[in-house]
Amino acid sequence: MRARGGIAYAHARMHAWKSRLLTRIDAAPLFTATNAAEMQRVLGALEIRDPLARLLRVYAMAIRGYPHGAELFRALLRLREIENVKLLWRLTAKPSRRDALERLWIDLGDLATVQKLDAATPNALAEVLRDTPYASIAATVARVHGNDVAAAELALDRWTSQQLREAAQRLPRRETLSRRLIESVIRERDAQLAVRGAKRFGLATVPAEAFDVVALRRERLRLCRRAFVGSPFLLAPAIAIVLLAEEEVRAVRALVEREGDTSLDVAMVRALGASQLGA
Repeated sequence: MRARGGIAYAHARMHAWKSRLLTRIDAAPLFTATNAAEMQRVLGALEIRDPLARLLRVYAMAIRGYPHGAELFRALLRLREIENVKLLWRLTAKPSRRDALERLWIDLGDLATVQKLDAATPNALAEVLRDTPYASIAATVARVHGNDVAAAELALDRWTSQQLREAAQRLPRRETLSRRLIESVIRERDAQLAVRGAKRFGLATVPAEAFDVVALRRERLRLCRRAFVGSPFLLAPAIAIVLLAEEEVRAVRALVEREGDTSLDVAMVRALGASQLGA
């Protein structure tokens, strides 16, 4: 009973946060802002000047509130942190671009497992990552791909997706919708990796589903909505809220970059496809 009570409390907190996620109506001024100053005023009024900080609060609540799902939520967060690992890998090939570290680093605060660091070679980077969740894959990628940054990045991304898939597979059988939500995330990543891999290896064709990312993202939004009508004692509602918070970050950034430029509408629609802002 105590465990169910804890989950009910976590669900109540997460559901309260869901009401704070932006909807299309809330975000209407973001669609009409046409310059940086106006956009900043709108972001301030909506209290979303730092969308990533909002997202990290959701992750922290999910990890603390659902101990049985913490591994899964950390695996989801690693989809962001792997970008920092890839950035460090690129810097071993181009150390003169050290300035990019400050500009591109994703600050995950207390949830980070990798810090900014110096490493002159892939092997040196693998060594300093040995006490992180990336120890094994970093050692493997350093040995197999070395200074081939493009191949290393593909390998790191594939590993991260696999870690997420395995975490979802370890959920109890009753968590069917949770697994479907995670699989939708992985399918989108696989599609993107297929396109990148084709470019990297000079392939003439790419599977057709790799181009239908918009459909994949709309299907994920449908699954998120479905999760909210199910049992509050499952992980699916919490996963859905985390995914919607992730999509809010993507959507807000797309709108900020657009600044009313209609030539970017296609990219904007793709970015908003799985968020409440695109509904």
